[in-house]
Amino acid sequence: MNHKLFMSLLFTLTVMTAQAQEKVIKPKSITAMPKITHQEWQKLASSENYEEGEYDEKKYGDLSIFDDLYSGRCSWYCGGEVKSIKASSCLKPTSKFNYEGKNAHDFNHESVWATEGIGVGQNLTYTFEGKCPRITTVKILNGHVKNETAWRANSRVKKMRMYYNGRPYAILALDDSRTLQCFDVGTLGYHDDSKPDWTLKFEIIEVYPGTKYGDTVIAELYFDGIDVH
Repeated sequence: MNHKLFMSLLFTLTVMTAQAQEKVIKPKSITAMPKITHQEWQKLASSENYEEGEYDEKKYGDLSIFDDLYSGRCSWYCGGEVKSIKASSCLKPTSKFNYEGKNAHDFNHESVWATEGIGVGQNLTYTFEGKCPRITTVKILNGHVKNETAWRANSRVKKMRMYYNGRPYAILALDDSRTLQCFDVGTLGYHDDSKPDWTLKFEIIEVYPGTKYGDTVIAELYFDGIDVH
């Protein structure tokens, strides 16, 4: 057999074997977006009784997403940090908005990463220093979650392949809902000054089509983990 053909077949077999071994991870928790805007939450959060949870949850909804993004409460980010974020593509900016990859990690649910085109094959790569606390959870606000109209109009991620240091690690299977979805991904990283930088890449492999626009949107993709306290 021709050597080049043999090597090509070997590479294909290796990739297929790695993909066959990938685990499919479904959300361990799904939290609906609050029933109020961020601005309304800010006013409510400044009230005396908010910290004690004394508010009408039926009226306001579960506010834990806004707490997560905007409250400044203790989290993995007290010690954890993303060194850099790189997007394979992004939708062209308008006079008012940009759709860069960094928007998926700016803790603002109204700014988004949007792909150029439908997005299958497009990806986000997060780089971490070796000393960074380890990651156990991936959190995703799937779609343009700022309101129901924008969420339905733009495509959302259905399945996403997750790579750990360049190797296929798992497939995240996302629910088609305007929610925060949390995935238990095991323990990733080093938390060791002597170790090199490491990466997590998230590649879109299937989408839920939007009703109006061809791009696919992720509002936030961020993390939780250990080694902080």
